[in-house]
Amino acid sequence: MDKVKEKQPGADKLTFRKNRINTDSYDQAITPKVSDSLQRDWKNFIALSFLFSFGFCVYAGVFQNYLLDVIHTNALGVGRLESIREIPGLLAALIAGTLASLAESKIAAVGLAVAAIGIGLSGMMPSYGSLIAITVFWSVGFHLYQSVASALTMALAKGKDAGHHLSRLRKVAAIGTIVALAVSYAASLLLPHDDYQPYFITSGIAIFMAAIICSTLSAHADGGKRKNIVFKRKYSLYYILTFLDGCRRQIFSIFASFALIFVFHQSLIAMLALQLINAIIITIAAPPIGRLIDRLGEKRPLTWYAVGLIVVFLGYALVGSVQAMYLLFIIDNFLFSLNVGFTTYLHRTSETQDFTPSLAMGTTMNHVAAVTVPYFGALLWIRTGNYQAPFWVGVGIAAVSLFATQALPNHPKNTAIQEPEILQA
Repeated sequence: MDKVKEKQPGADKLTFRKNRINTDSYDQAITPKVSDSLQRDWKNFIALSFLFSFGFCVYAGVFQNYLLDVIHTNALGVGRLESIREIPGLLAALIAGTLASLAESKIAAVGLAVAAIGIGLSGMMPSYGSLIAITVFWSVGFHLYQSVASALTMALAKGKDAGHHLSRLRKVAAIGTIVALAVSYAASLLLPHDDYQPYFITSGIAIFMAAIICSTLSAHADGGKRKNIVFKRKYSLYYILTFLDGCRRQIFSIFASFALIFVFHQSLIAMLALQLINAIIITIAAPPIGRLIDRLGEKRPLTWYAVGLIVVFLGYALVGSVQAMYLLFIIDNFLFSLNVGFTTYLHRTSETQDFTPSLAMGTTMNHVAAVTVPYFGALLWIRTGNYQAPFWVGVGIAAVSLFATQALPNHPKNTAIQEPEILQA
């Protein structure tokens, strides 16, 4: 009778190691192509994000001065234009739903191309009415791109460290802003005071290059099958927070700039320098903020964000010196880096097929504020004769945002989020 062979000590371990070696060899044989393709997409996405940020900053950096110097409009005229410009953002969810059969990268490429053409032509419009028409045209493309940009980032991130990747792209955008402001500043020293066409043409060319690069992204950048339109109770907190953040964004981007230009008479060069400082700060701050959100979750960072906004808007409303306005403008812009937490919260809570259409619905909610706040804020400014009036509204909005933020779940990294109790059926 044959003896049963005894297993040698460590035999199972040896077998495991052999299998591990064979598995690793197999993985190494097939992984590099996928890895190279993903790396190529990341490089292209970073390049197009840089170009878009560069181009849009060249446009945005001079636009309000252009309205004052060339179009000769007042605060109410600028507010009306900004409100009309944001109307296509209200249609973001509907547009994204209509194009649900297209990959996100293709939607983004189309949007960038439309934005590029419209922005490039903006400096050639002969009147306020024609400027509104071309602004609405390019705004459609801009909001198409914006409605899927975060989804592209999440798709490329493959579900890992969402806050880090979003903040990394924000850093790239800030670098694009720095380069744009440096170029615009140099141009402002060389070009005549009222010659704005070169800025708009440069902006359009840069964004069109971004569209071309975007069209080359592979399937790595696509989020897979998605629904047409999503509006669910479980995402209510996200919709509320994005609406409130839209109010905040408009009060900052419109009325803080208004006050510096119309009330404190700051020149184009001064505004470009201020935006340059902001961009440098974001370049430094964005990556650690993303890592912080990944580590702590969203509740604490977004609570700090809301508290900071209350302080900043109180400062805008109470302080009357240009030096204080500069400081508040910079702090406000820094706090804006924390709002990537809204997207990471949605990413943690949403089903895969819901993510992109939910982002688009969030864009729509954000733009309910964007359509109403600029016009009615400017009207409040004109009727009261006090530029600080819109900032008191901002204090109230920030307080509501602080209250809503407390409904966010308190969770450690990589822990599944449960629906907040106040939103459960």
